[in-house]
Amino acid sequence: MQKEFRYSTEIMADVFRIKLPLPGRKPGPVNAYLFKGEEMTLMDTGMRQSASLLRKALREHGLDFCDIRKIVITHGHPDHYGAARKIVKAGGARVYASAADQGLIESGRDISLQQYGKFLELLGVPQSVSLLLRMLSVLFQMMAGNCPVHQIIREGDEIGIGKYCAKIIETPGHSRGSICLFLEKEETLFCGDTLIEHITPNAFMMLEEKEKLPVRISQDEFYASLEKIRNLSPSRIFSAHGKAMTDAEKLIAGYKRAFALRKEKVLSIVRDGETNVYKTARRLFPDLGGLRLPLELFLAISEVYTTMQVLERERKILFDSSSGLLKVTCYEDA
Repeated sequence: MQKEFRYSTEIMADVFRIKLPLPGRKPGPVNAYLFKGEEMTLMDTGMRQSASLLRKALREHGLDFCDIRKIVITHGHPDHYGAARKIVKAGGARVYASAADQGLIESGRDISLQQYGKFLELLGVPQSVSLLLRMLSVLFQMMAGNCPVHQIIREGDEIGIGKYCAKIIETPGHSRGSICLFLEKEETLFCGDTLIEHITPNAFMMLEEKEKLPVRISQDEFYASLEKIRNLSPSRIFSAHGKAMTDAEKLIAGYKRAFALRKEKVLSIVRDGETNVYKTARRLFPDLGGLRLPLELFLAISEVYTTMQVLERERKILFDSSSGLLKVTCYEDA
C-alpha cells in the first residue's frame, strides 16, 4: 500500500514530487523532484525562501539536506537553484548543471547591470522603467544563494539519479543552458521549464556582456529543442511547473500555433509605422500593471524582442540601431 506524505507525492517508484511556492499566479509552484537511492538526488531545489518547506518534505522520508549527494539543476533561474547553496553547505552535495548556465548559478547574473541598462535603453525603455527592471534583477538575486557548479553535464551524458539512470538532453531556449533528463528505459522525461502544460514557456533574451544585441535567437533554439523532445517520444513528461503530461506532440503543436499568432500581431504593429521594442510591448500587452508590473514588463519586452529576432531573420522586419535606439520597420518599407 502506497504511503501518504504531506509535502511530497510519489510519481514513480522512489521518485517524489515536492511542490514549493512561488510568488504570483503563473507559472505556479515549482516542482522539485527527489530520487531516492544509494545516491540521494534532487532535481531543482526551489528558491532560497522555500528551503524550510523543502527540508520538511525530505524529513518525511527520514532525510535531511546532509543526506543529498547530488543536485541536478535544469537551468539557471533562481526558483530552480535558489536553495542549492544551503543544501551543499549542510552536507557537501555536488551540483550538476550545464556550462551555459554555470555563470547564472554561481554569480546570479549573466551580464552586468550596466550592460543590461544599455540594452534596455537601446530597446526604447524609459529611464524610470529601466530602473524598475534593474531592481527586478536584484530581487531575483535575493531568491537564490549562489553556489559553485561542481560537475558540468552535456548532451548525451548519463548520470545516476537515485535508483535510475538519466541521459542529459540539452534543450536551450528558455535559458541558454536548459537541460532535460530522459529516463530512456522508463520512457520518462523530466523537462524543467521546457514544457509546461498550462502556459507557453518564455524563450528569454540571451544577452551578452560584449555584444550590443543578443547573437543567439532564443525562439529558434526553443523550437529546435521542442523538436528534439518530440523525437524522443516520451510516454510521460514531468515538468518543473504544473501537472504531468503524456502528449508532447499536441502540446508542441499548440505552442507553435500560439507563436505564429504572436508573430502576426507583432508584425501588424510594425506595419503601422516605425516603432521600437518597448512601444510594441506596451501595445501588445496594454493591460500590464499592478504589483507585478516590473516582472510582467520584463516578460513582455523579452517576448516581443525574441519574436522580432525571428521576424528579422525571416526578412519581414528591419532593425536599425545606428541612432542609439533600436528602430524597427517593415522590410517592404525599406
